[in-house]
Amino acid sequence: MTLSIIDKMNEWVEPFKNWIMANHGNPIMWLGFVLIGIAVFSITFGALHRNGD
Repeated sequence: MTLSIIDKMNEWVEPFKNWIMANHGNPIMWLGFVLIGIAVFSITFGALHRNGD
């Protein structure tokens, strides 16, 4: 069962990996990834540091 889950994840990741490899020189894509990463970090940090407010 575990191997089938890993195989399915590899099937889903492969098209994304190919797209990244085809567009690795696009600075707008990397800027988007950085902004998404900052947004996820900000949301997570805010959720973990509410202190009951």
